[in-house]
Amino acid sequence: MTKKINEDYTKHLNSHAKLLFDEYNIAFKNKMWATAIILSLTIIDNILSDTDTLDHIDGLDINYFKGSKDFHWLRIRRNNILHFEKPLEGFFGNKDSKKILELDAIRADTTLKKFFYTVFRKP
Repeated sequence: MTKKINEDYTKHLNSHAKLLFDEYNIAFKNKMWATAIILSLTIIDNILSDTDTLDHIDGLDINYFKGSKDFHWLRIRRNNILHFEKPLEGFFGNKDSKKILELDAIRADTTLKKFFYTVFRKP
């Protein structure tokens, strides 16, 4: 059976996640790439730790997403931003730091959308 996405997935978010999602959208729109990356995983983690929300989500869908390479990449990238340990020229050793962050933020946005699609689609 095909599942269709619930376009209004924000109605499933708790008040904390909704506020974070609003902040995320502002950050992404204003090219605050590192902030968007950090908030994208924060939103996902918030949803995954909210037992009320989890009552409406299929555990198989959660496990599928948690096992995805995109989810693991996002966690590693977010942790690298927050827990940077050594000085390098440019961001993560890249000369064009803003472009790298922008590309990473776009990938984080795609990952967040995949998460919403995976867990909040209609049966």
